[in-house]
Amino acid sequence: MHHNANDFPLLDHVSSGVLAIDLAGNIVLWNKTLEQWYGENRESMLGKSIYDCFPLLKQEEIRTRINSIFQDQDGSTLTFGPDQLLFPCTLSDGKTRAQQVTVSLLTDHALALFSIEDQSNQYELVKNYKQVAKDLQTELEQKAALESRNARLISAIDQAGEAVVIINHSGDIEYVNKAFYQQTGWNKDEIDSISFYNGLFADRYESFKTHIDGVFTAGETWQGRQEITCKDGSSFTASISIAPITDQHGNVTHSVIIQEDISQQVIVDEKLRHSQKQEALITLVGGIAHDFNNLLAGLVGQAYLAAREVKAMPKTAERLKKIQMISQEASEIVKQLLTFARQGEHESKEFPLDAFIKEFSKLAQHTVPESIKWSFDFNQANYAFRGDANQLQQSLLNIVQNAVEACSDTAEAQISLILKPLQDDEDTFRFIKKYPVLRYGNFAHILIKDNGCGIMAENLSKVFDPFYSTKQLGSGLGLAIVMGCVRHHHGIIDVNSKQDEGTSVHLFLPMKAVKPEQDFSHPQGLTSAKILLVDDDTRVLEPTKELLESMGHDVELACDGQDACEKFESNPDSWDIVITDMVMPRMNGLDSAIRMRSSRPDIPIIFATGYDQSLVIENTRKMKNSVLIGKPFNPDELDQIILKMIKKS
Repeated sequence: MHHNANDFPLLDHVSSGVLAIDLAGNIVLWNKTLEQWYGENRESMLGKSIYDCFPLLKQEEIRTRINSIFQDQDGSTLTFGPDQLLFPCTLSDGKTRAQQVTVSLLTDHALALFSIEDQSNQYELVKNYKQVAKDLQTELEQKAALESRNARLISAIDQAGEAVVIINHSGDIEYVNKAFYQQTGWNKDEIDSISFYNGLFADRYESFKTHIDGVFTAGETWQGRQEITCKDGSSFTASISIAPITDQHGNVTHSVIIQEDISQQVIVDEKLRHSQKQEALITLVGGIAHDFNNLLAGLVGQAYLAAREVKAMPKTAERLKKIQMISQEASEIVKQLLTFARQGEHESKEFPLDAFIKEFSKLAQHTVPESIKWSFDFNQANYAFRGDANQLQQSLLNIVQNAVEACSDTAEAQISLILKPLQDDEDTFRFIKKYPVLRYGNFAHILIKDNGCGIMAENLSKVFDPFYSTKQLGSGLGLAIVMGCVRHHHGIIDVNSKQDEGTSVHLFLPMKAVKPEQDFSHPQGLTSAKILLVDDDTRVLEPTKELLESMGHDVELACDGQDACEKFESNPDSWDIVITDMVMPRMNGLDSAIRMRSSRPDIPIIFATGYDQSLVIENTRKMKNSVLIGKPFNPDELDQIILKMIKKS
C-alpha cells in the first residue's frame, strides 16, 4: 500500500523528525522537519532504502531490532540514545545534532514509524551540568586537600619544638603553639590577658618592640637573641626570628615570631670560649715554664759548683746552699704550673689508695690548726690505683689548705677527709646522673668537706679557672692544679658549696684490678761513667758538665741531636750513658735517641726536659732502659740515676 504525507497531515507540524518505512525498508514517509534538517525534499526521499540513506542502520544488531518491530504484533517500541547517532545531522554551528530515536509499529498500515527528537539543547544542558558537577567535585576535592594540608601545617606548627607566636599591631597575642606554653609556663586561658611586649620582656621590651615595629612598618624580617621572661619570673635566652604577615593587598596585618630556647647552646658556647681561653693560657704557661726551667737548671748547677769551691768559706757556702734551696722551691712552683698545663712529667705507679690516704691524713693533720677539728674515715675496699702519688698528694693538700682558710673565722670549725667506694645511695645516684661514666667503672670516692664560709653562687663556676682567687694574696692555681691532676688520672671532680654553710669537694678516681708494683732500691757505691751530654742551651750545658765532672764522670758535649748522633756513631761502644734535652733544633732528643739505639740498642738514655707534651712522654716511656727527668734536677739525685741505669744495663 502506498502512503504519503497527506495520510498523516499532522506530522508536518511536529518539531521532531518523522519518517516511516515499509517491511522492505523503503522510506514511505518523510515530514517537513526532516526536509529542513537534511535539505532533502520529500519526493527525493520516498521509495529509497533507509539502509542506503543511513548506513549506520545496517549494523546487524540494529537491523535485527528494527525487523523485530514488524514481527511483534503487540506494538512494542525501540529507543536509541543520543550516543548512537543513527541519523547524523549537522547543526548550523557545525556540531552534530544530539537525538533520541524511537521506533514503533503502525499496525494498521504495517509501517515502522521513526520519531527523531532533537535533544541538542537538553544534551548541551546535561553536558554543562556534568561539567559544572565535575568542576564542583574538583573544587570540593581541592578544598578538602587544602583543608588537609592546612590541618597538617597547623599540627606541625603545634608540635614544633620552637615556639610560634602571631601578634597584631598592638602586640596582642592571637595564636601560640604548644612549645610557647612549655617555654614560658603560661597556659591557654591566660594568653588573652597578657601583651607580648609587657608580659614576656619585662623592662627589656622597649628595645624588642622597636624590632617588631620595624617589621610592621617596613615589612622586613629580623633575627636576633633576646631574654624571655617566664610566668614565674625566671628567664631564658631565645633565638628569635620575626617576619611580616600580609593580606591580599600586601599590607602587613600581623607578625609571626619563631622563638627557640637556646639556653643550653649558650652554656655550651660559653664553655667552648672558656676552654679555648684556657688552652691558650696552658700553651703560654707551658712555654714560660720551659724557659724558666732552663734558667733554673743553669742556676742550680752553678750554685752547686760554687758551693763545692768555697767549702773553706762557711758563710758563703751556706748562702749558696740557700740559693740552691730557693731554686728548688722555684722549681716546685714551675712543676705546679706544668701540672696545671698538663705538660709536667708524671711518675705513674700502682699503689693502694687506702694506705696512701691514711698517710696523707697524717700529713694533712699537721697543716690544720688545732682550732679546727680534723676527722678521717674510710670504708674497707680494694683501692688498687695507678697514678702519680706526689701530684695527687699536692692536689689534696691544696684542697685542705683552701678548707683551712675557709674555716679561719668559723666557730667550731671542722674538716673531714673520707674515702669510700661508690655505693648504692642517694648521693651516688645524684653523681651518676650528673656524670654517667661513673656507672660503667670502678671508682673510689674521696671527699674533703668543711663547715667554713663557703663559696658565693656566682663564684662557684670559676673556682677551677687558673689565676682566679678571692683571696688578696692568692695565686689562683690551687684548684686549677687539682683539676689538671684529676684529668691526668682520668677522674672527675665536683664541688658543692653554699655561702656560710661550707664546701664539699668530691674526687672520683678510677681503680685498677692489679697489684701494686714493688719499688727498687738504689744502687750502692760509686763509679765513674763516660757521658754524652746533649743540650742546645749553653746556660744548662756548661754548669751541668762541670758538676758531672766534679762527681768523677767523663763528659763530652753536643749542641743538638744531630751533633750528638755524629759523635756517638764515631764510637758507639765508648759511651756509658747519654743525657739529652728533649726540645732542640735540627734534631730533637727523642729522634736522636732512636737513631743512637739503632747503632747500640743497650745504651742507657736520660731524657731531661723543661716541659714535654703527653705524646712525647708516652714515647720515651716505651723506650726500654730510659728515664725522663725534669729540669732543674738535683745533682745528687742525677748522679744516683746515672749509676743505677749503668748498673742495670
